[in-house]
Formats: sequence, C-alpha cells, structure tokens
Amino acid sequence: MLTAQQKRQGEAEKTYEKINWDELFENNLIEKQTVATLDKYIEHHKLGVYHYKAEKTRAVKRNIATMLIALDNEQIQKRGVTYLFPIQAKTYNIVYEGKNLIAQARTGTGKTLSFALPLVEILQKCDKTKKTARAPKVLVMAPTRELAKQVCEDFSSVSTNLSAFCIYGGSPYAPQEYALRSGIDILVGTPGRIYDHIERGNLDLTKLKHVVLDEVDQMLDMGFADMVDNILQHAYGEEQEKKPQTLLFSATLPPWVQQTGKKYFGDNVEKIALVGSQENRTSKNVEHLAIKCSYFDRASTIGDVIKVYSGNHGRTMVFCQTKRDADELAVSPSIKQDCEVLHGDIPQMKRERVLKSFREGKCKVLISTDVAARGLDIPEIDLVIQCSPPKDVDSYIHRSGRTGRAGRSGICLCFYKPQEEYDIQLVERRANIKFKKIGGPTTEDIIKASATDAARSLELVDDETLQYFRESAQALVEERGAVDAVAAALAVISGSTKIVPRSLLSSKEGFTTYIFTTNMEMRTMSYVWRALEKQLPEEIKEKAMRMRFCKDKMSSVFDLPSEFESEVATKWTDTNFDTLQKATALPELLESESSNKGGYGNGWGSGGRGRGRGQRGGGGFSRGSRGGGRGMSNGFSGQKRKFDSSNGEPQNKKIRFD
Repeated sequence: MLTAQQKRQGEAEKTYEKINWDELFENNLIEKQTVATLDKYIEHHKLGVYHYKAEKTRAVKRNIATMLIALDNEQIQKRGVTYLFPIQAKTYNIVYEGKNLIAQARTGTGKTLSFALPLVEILQKCDKTKKTARAPKVLVMAPTRELAKQVCEDFSSVSTNLSAFCIYGGSPYAPQEYALRSGIDILVGTPGRIYDHIERGNLDLTKLKHVVLDEVDQMLDMGFADMVDNILQHAYGEEQEKKPQTLLFSATLPPWVQQTGKKYFGDNVEKIALVGSQENRTSKNVEHLAIKCSYFDRASTIGDVIKVYSGNHGRTMVFCQTKRDADELAVSPSIKQDCEVLHGDIPQMKRERVLKSFREGKCKVLISTDVAARGLDIPEIDLVIQCSPPKDVDSYIHRSGRTGRAGRSGICLCFYKPQEEYDIQLVERRANIKFKKIGGPTTEDIIKASATDAARSLELVDDETLQYFRESAQALVEERGAVDAVAAALAVISGSTKIVPRSLLSSKEGFTTYIFTTNMEMRTMSYVWRALEKQLPEEIKEKAMRMRFCKDKMSSVFDLPSEFESEVATKWTDTNFDTLQKATALPELLESESSNKGGYGNGWGSGGRGRGRGQRGGGGFSRGSRGGGRGMSNGFSGQKRKFDSSNGEPQNKKIRFD
C-alpha cells in the first residue's frame, strides 16, 4: 500500500508533466532561485527560461509541482494568491515532508503562509472524520494577541474543512473552553492563555503533530521562554520519534534563538535564511529617512511629516517608546488626521475595534507602542514613523516592516535627538542600511503636499452637491479671480492657512536654515563667521547657530531666526567667491566626529569623565587621543568645533548645542 508521501509524489509527477514551464517563468510564477542550485542547466530562448536534463530536474520539478497543487486550492485563489514568495517556495516542501525548520525572512514577505499552506494541505489529506472533543494537531504560538488572531484568520482562509481557533488573554474563558471541548484541528494562541488552559485541564497536547513558534525571537525576548518550555514539555514525548514537527519563523534570528531551537529538536533541523549577515536586513522596498529633532518640537514636526509623506488619504503608523508618549501624541493638535492609539492598557475589544478601523481606512493614523510592531499584516501603510531610535536593532527592523510589504514601496522615518546620533549610526551598521538624513518639511513642501491632498479631496464631492455652491463660487471668482479663488479654497480645505517656518537642521519652529557656499574647501568655520561678519549686522550674525560643514567642505549650513529673513535678503550680496541662500533641502553633511564615540569631548575618547591625554588644549579644543576633558580650556561634550587662533569669532561666544 502506498504511503501518503508516495501518493503525493505520484500526484506531483502527473502534474509536472502537464506544466507549461515557459509560461510559469515568463510570468514569474516560479522564482528561478528555486532551481538555481542545480549543477547543470542550459539557457533556452530569450526569455531566460531554463530547461534541465531529466536526471537533474526531476526532483526539482516535482517539488515545484507540489507547490502548484497547493496554489490550485480554491480558498487560495479567493485570496488572490497566484504565486509563492521566496520564503514560501523554499520552505513549502520542507514543512510538507515533516522536517523541523528554522526560517528567517524579512518582515512582510509572507512567513505566515509559509507554514499555513503546507500544514493545511497535510491535515486536509488526513482522516476527514471530525470527532467531538478531538485534540488539536497543530499548535501555533505567537507573542501578541493581534498576531495570534491574524495567524488564525490566515489558517481559516486557506482551509475548507478544518477548525481553527484562537485563544488569548483579555477575553472570556467560557467560549474558549467550549471550543476546546467541541474539538479543533488548529489551535493558535499566546503562551500565557495556552498555559492557563493546560493548568485548568482544558487542553490536551498529546496528539500534536506540528508546533509553530511565530516571531520566536520576540516571544522569547518578552519573557515567554520558561512558559513556552513548559507548554512544549506537555507536547513532546521522551523519544525523538514522538516529538511533533517543530517550526520556528521570524524576521530576526539572533544566536540565542537558534540555541533555544536546538534544545527542542537537536541537530535534526533544516535552516532557511533569506537574509545574509551582510545584507540589508529590512524590507528592500522601504526608504529609510532620519530627522534630527528635539523632544519639544517632535509633535509639531510629526504633524508636518504626515502631511507631506502620507496626507489625508494615506495611512501612517507612529511608534512611541512609552504608553504615555503615545497617549500625549494622540491628542496633539498638530496631527490633523483621524488617529487612534494602541498599547497594552487598551482593552481587548477596543484594540480589535481600533485595528479594524485602521485596516478599513476609517482611521488614517495609528499611534502605537511595540505591541503592534510584530507580524500584523495591515495593507497599504504608506509611512512608518519611529519617534526615537529603538533600544535594539531588531525592533527597528520589525517596525519598519509595517510598510513596504508584499512588494509595495514605503517610507520609514526615524526621529532622533542630537545626543542620539550615535544610536542612528548603530542601527545603520547592524541593520546594514543607510539613513537619508533630511530636515523637517519646509514651507514649500507642506504647501505643495497640502494642495495636492486638497485637490484629491475634491474628487469626493458629488456633482449634485456642487449646485449649492455655484453662486458663492461665482462671486469669489469675480472678486479674486479664478486662480486665486481656487488657491484660497484649497488652502482652507488643506488647513494650511498659516505656514510656520521650520529649521532643516533641528526641526525647530521659527528658524530658517541657510546654506553658505564658497569656491574652495574650508578648513575651519572661522571663514564662514568672517564672511557673515562682513555683510550682516552683528545682532544677526550672533544669532547664527547649529553651524555644520557639508560633506564637500565647500559649503556649510546654519540656522537663523526666521524674523531676520527679509533683512538677510536685503543686506547680503553674493560675491565672486561666496554665496548665501535659504536651503530648500538638507544637503549631505560632514559626519560629526563626536558622534562616532557617543558624543564625548573630542570624538576619540571613551568618554566618562574625560580624563584623557588632552594635548595642551590649544584654542579651546584639544585633539587628545583619549577622552579629553582636562587639558581643554573649553571642553564641551557635544559637537566638535575647531577654531583658528586667528579666527574672527569672539572667543567668549556662547555656543548653543541643541
């Protein structure tokens, strides 16, 4: 009698003989990477379709055919799934054949279906009789309630005759106990509530065939390690043959996660990692931006960022470090769009209502703590904002993964304070990304985005409604002219009747950023100070702050209070060598040496009390090889600024570091 696996192989053999391989490759339904490991192949016609020698390709084609059988599932077709993502294609047969697996792939690449599809196929081929009070055959554990619910919905959406149920804290026990008594095939839940039901005697795990730990690093990191271990002890027999298949899925896999996995299934495991150690670990479709901004200017800048990068019609997720920050930002008048807040203190029913509203687009801005960062598949998020660099890089990866999902592009913008510049560099190194450092949205950016958004809103007005406004519109056109009348209307619609200038360097309101350019490389900032002194009044020059070199050292940028804009325009005249103009975008800046070592005295030392060997501290700033607090006459622990002894800058000038 044929085994289930032999039957499956025979079914696949018949299927692959009928497959039009040219069409599959042409339409990208099967990735060429799936078969790229073969030793020999020959190129066939201009489409790059590969035909392989029979001996080399039989197994590969059978595996691909197996996946195509899964795609032929009616429930899959209803979801609009027509091809498998790389993580799904590479793990399908491993899971289907009952092997243990550790899988790593970027956020938003379809990890849930990677285990849901093959497990559903296995269960639906097994005994189809549904006994009452049957124990679950599949157990899936997830770190958060939202992710657990989503995984359960995914299982239900791809199966036809299987019972999937989700249990989690914050919801009544009675309905869960009833479902467990009635019998289920797939149980999804959070470790805490699963363990509670085991302790109460409601849950029998001795019949388990498959165990899945989704977002395993987060689960263990959140303190569930001991609880997960206790749960698995109820499921695993003493002998290896009795242990259920174990699958670990996550976007990040630090070494300690692999050590924990080894504890569960030893060396009998397949490993699939679609993120190399030297690769960009975030979604490749995400653009990473960073804005330097003080805490006090953050809320208003976030409001402007949402206007420019998402508008009233896009969706934005904002991540805060604390629940208090999330609550305060949610009531900020700077955020004009409808917004909701999500964190651990929000009751479960309201959490579900908030997520439903955000998914349906009724709420445009979701302000959250890390509770919503893992695994939630919320479609079409245009912008992710992180209010500060996270404490660990994995958190940044998961938060940024809320956008740029399933092939769409997205933007992740991280705010940081001046003293957090080193944290930004740390994220860049460990996640293998490069932030594009930008200033807060300019007046021109806000006006342009608001006008575009307002014009788009006009599409929502019914033709029948227009007749009630035609008389007033005609009067406005006669009074102000057609273009000015429409422009004023768009300004009112967009809420941009008053624009407040903002610094590109610090995002502070009431400041304008200028860019000074000369025709030669500058060694020190004293050249800029002398040039300003020659043309601008002393009271204006003294207000210049946050001066930084551009990367080419032929330009520098600095801020002036916006109240001096008209006077600067009148007093300053470009020369053959020097020019001064308002900056419309932040140029690439020369990296501050002090940020490389956490912002200490001279940028080289290990900080602390700065007891390094400061070399005499000439001119107020030493180039000591360590620390450098003593031995400096003016040892600031902020940005490094060099001055010649001959510079025109007053020696006792107070330098402001924001």
